[in-house]
Amino acid sequence: MMRRNTGIMLVTIVAIITIMLTTYLTTQSPTQASVSLGVEFNAHATPFFVLFDEKSFEENNVNVTKTLLFRTGMELAAGVARGDVIAGQACLGPIIMMVDKGIPIKIIGKVHDGGFALVVNPNVIKDLKDLSGQIIYTPGPGTQSYFLALKMQEKYNLSFSEIKSLPPQEILAGLIGGSITAAILPKPYPEVAESYGLKILLEGADVWPDMPGSYIFVTPEYLEKNPQVVRQIVKLVESEVHKLLSDPSYAAASVARWLGISEDVAIKAIQSIQWSTELDVQQIQEYIDFLYSNGVIRERYDASSLVVEVQDT
Repeated sequence: MMRRNTGIMLVTIVAIITIMLTTYLTTQSPTQASVSLGVEFNAHATPFFVLFDEKSFEENNVNVTKTLLFRTGMELAAGVARGDVIAGQACLGPIIMMVDKGIPIKIIGKVHDGGFALVVNPNVIKDLKDLSGQIIYTPGPGTQSYFLALKMQEKYNLSFSEIKSLPPQEILAGLIGGSITAAILPKPYPEVAESYGLKILLEGADVWPDMPGSYIFVTPEYLEKNPQVVRQIVKLVESEVHKLLSDPSYAAASVARWLGISEDVAIKAIQSIQWSTELDVQQIQEYIDFLYSNGVIRERYDASSLVVEVQDT
């Protein structure tokens, strides 16, 4: 009798455990997988800043365990190579440079076009022709800023004495301090410089109307293992981009807080960026071709092999 009772108890316990485990497994969303995100320390990452502040990732079952703000493409590449960054936002230049360094990466969405401007010391540079013979600064070869400098020379028949590279924050300090006369920078550095008396002489779109901006990226391994998480990230970011198209002012407080700038400067920067979610493979290919033809990358990569459409059609 005792053996029979013991057997019944064991069967009951096993049944209860089975029910508990089944309930646990079925109530766990597959989008609970953790992800570490890397975004630029500038206004290009505006949709992410709003999502972070509103805790939208957590509310939509995206478990962001780490956020890296990077100031240069080298910082981003190092973070991805170490495995510290799995997905995030970056300008097309740094993304292609990562590919060229052999770091596996896929483009899964778009955030904006443009987002750069030429800033000058108005006491030295009165108009475009004054730029000939001047040193111009950009964050480095491979960046959209660098190629804007090349396109400016071609479009306006200019000849810079040299195109030098420095991190954006050092260029900004040089502009404010007077040691740098002209530079092409990502938003909101131009607007910050303007608040110190510098002048925005040209917007990037004036020189390069269809210049690609920044994109959403992910490592192929994470995409393969966690497609639902990736889809949710893209969906959330694209939703914020569409809001920015309607009313960019709503994001000013988040951008100001994350970047340590005033809301007035933030809104000027946000309003001047061409927000877009249109993932144009040909646009990406043209940028790759431009990089290759100028000797910045080793191969003429096929853009279609780098882009993955993750959203449901």
